[in-house]
Amino acid sequence: MADDDRAAFTALYRRHWETLFITTVRAIGNREDAQDIVQEVFASLWDRRKALTLTGKLAGYLQASVKYKAINYIEKNITRRHYLQALGKAAEEAIPASPEILMAVKEIQQLIQTVITNMPPKMREVYQLSRQEHLTHKEIAVRLAISEETVKKHIQNALQLLRSAMGKTSASIPALLFYLLS
Repeated sequence: MADDDRAAFTALYRRHWETLFITTVRAIGNREDAQDIVQEVFASLWDRRKALTLTGKLAGYLQASVKYKAINYIEKNITRRHYLQALGKAAEEAIPASPEILMAVKEIQQLIQTVITNMPPKMREVYQLSRQEHLTHKEIAVRLAISEETVKKHIQNALQLLRSAMGKTSASIPALLFYLLS
């Protein structure tokens, strides 16, 4: 592959793609985005083929790469797609979770619920319509008789509150995900 051998790269891709895809889907719960993440990992591998020096097995390197990309993806989208619920479910079903993991998941879920409960009433209403009822900005604006820009601003502010609170928690989402994906 380091010698620009596309056939070698294709063979690596075919050998590892499915395993990486399954790992990523389990982590993020979205097939299309999982495909994108795996494609990004392989594109990066190809782009860095000449400079890349592996000391271990390629399969381990690729697994670590998709894990870190999945963690980054989840951190960016955590409040949008209820990943904590999925994380809790994975912790309960897929892995015999330790009491520490279950407690950390519960702590994060409680923190998010507390932040939502303490939002100003209109912000909370807009956030819940967006995230729980899955309404579009336009649908929320019509329902509440406010502008789409106001809806957008409420959601941005709500997400900022959640991100800020998540940054202050003692439970580390990346650490939990790394444990669950290992």
